[in-house]
Amino acid sequence: MKRAAAVLLALGLAVSLPGAPSAGAEAPPPTPQAIVEALYRPYLADPHAEKDIATDSVASIRRHATPALARLLDADRACQARTHAICALDFDLIVDGQDWDLSGFGLETATVGDTATVTARFINGTPRVLAYHFVMTGGRWRVDDLLILKDDAAASDQPWSLKDTLAREYGPAAKKHR
Repeated sequence: MKRAAAVLLALGLAVSLPGAPSAGAEAPPPTPQAIVEALYRPYLADPHAEKDIATDSVASIRRHATPALARLLDADRACQARTHAICALDFDLIVDGQDWDLSGFGLETATVGDTATVTARFINGTPRVLAYHFVMTGGRWRVDDLLILKDDAAASDQPWSLKDTLAREYGPAAKKHR
């Protein structure tokens, strides 16, 4: 009985020590790398696109987007609902393609102050390089843009920017109003 009380007392002290996580403490917000790892987790769990359930890359990115990028993503979804057609986004953003057969996956992270870039490199038919740009907003890391880098630096769409593509379609200076 005395031993059980001592164990309970020790556990109680350990929980109340400064710096020890408490049951009601909130976990720190995820890092940019943890967010990108989570985005790719379903694809890496099924690297050859054999699941019956489609992954919604727009919804996955939107959950972690800045308010400005989220509004643009919502505008594209509204266009699709209104027109019952593909609007600005016609491919899976996370794998830069319609289907996937992923291999050689790796991430690199660079953080400077309140900005970070997580670069994903993998093979999906051909080598792919995607750069997720993050900003710290409201104490949380948020995706502010996604760049798809091309092998051909002279290509007219080098690099392709999610935010710029959507802003051309739905931003204040958009020439098209879908």
